[in-house]
Amino acid sequence: MKVQKASTDDIQTVRRKIPSSQAAVSAKMPQAAAKPLPQSAATRSVTALIAAAGLPADRLSASIVASARFFSLPLKPELLAEIRRHVFAASPVQPDAAKAAAEADTAEAAAKNREALSLAAAACRDKGAALSPEGLAAYAAKIDPDWEGRQGSGGQGRRRKRRGEGEGADEKSAAITPASLRETALAAEADDPLLSLLNSLPGKSGRRWIVLPFACDGEGGKEFRVSMRILLEEDGRAGRMVLDIAESGETYRRWLFALVPAGDGPGSLAVFFQPGLSPNARAGFGRELSRLLGIPPARVSIQNCPESFHWESSSADDILNSINEAV
Repeated sequence: MKVQKASTDDIQTVRRKIPSSQAAVSAKMPQAAAKPLPQSAATRSVTALIAAAGLPADRLSASIVASARFFSLPLKPELLAEIRRHVFAASPVQPDAAKAAAEADTAEAAAKNREALSLAAAACRDKGAALSPEGLAAYAAKIDPDWEGRQGSGGQGRRRKRRGEGEGADEKSAAITPASLRETALAAEADDPLLSLLNSLPGKSGRRWIVLPFACDGEGGKEFRVSMRILLEEDGRAGRMVLDIAESGETYRRWLFALVPAGDGPGSLAVFFQPGLSPNARAGFGRELSRLLGIPPARVSIQNCPESFHWESSSADDILNSINEAV
């Protein structure tokens, strides 16, 4: 995949599409011919929304609906079907060698890639940006910190091999501090013109969703690939923030921290682990986070997440909403 060339072409395409005002963004957004789903659809289950939109009842459709709801896109059948077409057009082709050796793993990797692509496609639709399949795949790779590790067969094996080839990197790596993480995240955006341009575009609501991907090394040969995703309100405040971390080394872990910052009251934090932790470990981790962040324990939720999951899905939203309504 010639991502660099595709990204350069996409930059020119997106620049031509940038309107002079947010009103122009709404005016230029293509409108689907089909009637929107009933107004009550927002409160219905994802399964019902999928059926009403005429989409296949599968994992990808659930991801598309969740992503569309997160960006407040109209749940029109033609729009959802359009996102699905973009996802398949941009899906990476798995090598033939993977089919026989790890067919199940390859299918799971492809499913996760498509979920990342559905989020990327929904974000582009909200921003009024049109990307080529290569550009959309490049954007999805920035959103999903585990994208690179899944390409080809045996993603986790590739991660371990890559770390093994870099033995001794721990001694050379600098200490991880908040300042160094901030510098690394901003540098990653600066080095990617397409990502920087997409981060600068607001959505139709005036809110701006930005993605800051970066990587760092830890102790014991661990590697952390991180996707920081922030939803900025019109006044520049962070309305929601996610730290999505793929940790690799001797073992593989996925950590996802979803934070609603404090406004007039205390904030809320939901944390998801893969693989899961024991109830005692989750309780202890929740108490420690509550103490460190100054968030009341009742507003901290520690969960074991299913295999298919990302913050922008409705399940995480519902958990945070339930935390906010508590106490």
